Amino acid sequence: MIGPMVIVAVSFAAMELVSYATHRWVMHGPGMGWHRSHHLPAKGRVERNDLFPLCFSALGVALFAVASIGSLHTLFWIAVGVTAYGVLYLTVHDVCIHRRLPVRVPSSRYLAWVRDAHRVHHVTGGEPYGMLLPLVSATARASARAASTRSARSRL
Repeated sequence: MIGPMVIVAVSFAAMELVSYATHRWVMHGPGMGWHRSHHLPAKGRVERNDLFPLCFSALGVALFAVASIGSLHTLFWIAVGVTAYGVLYLTVHDVCIHRRLPVRVPSSRYLAWVRDAHRVHHVTGGEPYGMLLPLVSATARASARAASTRSARSRL
């Protein structure tokens, strides 16, 4: 039998793939009506793009609810992994990268790496679509860094 922590870890890791696919083919596809607000200069503390995490958290709550109805222990641990990913995504993306909350953000090489990768996405509108493990060439990072310092549209 697979232990709960393995289920949580695998669910957490799988969410990076789900996040990539959702961002690439939903947010930059039919969901662009909501997501566009995230690529434009901020007009306030709340944006239409915030509807996505609201929908995603509802799915997490639904997983916990279904798991609690019967003896679906595995589903419960999957919900824990999915929720843990969502909390980390929110913390890294909205707090550390976009600084949407007035809290002190620690300096770390990982956060700088993720921020640079996210800058590439905002400058180009393309790759990377993943969040916690974005893979971008050093050349693309340098180009995006230079472009974002010249662009009034930059939100990073």
